[in-house]
Amino acid sequence: MSRVWDELRQAERGRTGAADSESKTGDSATNRERRGKLRHSHRVPLLIYGSDVEKQPFHEEAFTIDANENGCLIALESAVSRGQRLFLTNTMNQAEQECRVVHVGRRSRGKTLIGVAFARPAPNFWRPS
Repeated sequence: MSRVWDELRQAERGRTGAADSESKTGDSATNRERRGKLRHSHRVPLLIYGSDVEKQPFHEEAFTIDANENGCLIALESAVSRGQRLFLTNTMNQAEQECRVVHVGRRSRGKTLIGVAFARPAPNFWRPS
């Protein structure tokens, strides 16, 4: 089943208060437990700063795919590795946040899906100015 379908089904269960054993073993439940909270589709423009896998500094503009107070999913052209530190700037409110790469997906169309986690929850990072 697709990730989108799983997330929609999980959101519906949360609304109705239903809790069955399947939700505790499904991929979306596992991902939510690992990152703490369910991410929501959230398109925010970011400036990302860091070093690539060859230790060369880079900066790149990107948009979030989804986000929560603990981190986000973004697509980057620059190659990064798991555990690496990055710095994000929300260009809508100029908030800055240090994070670390917790997931590196497969490269597609010149970009890689990257999951990042904040050092501590930052709910105000996503708020508009």
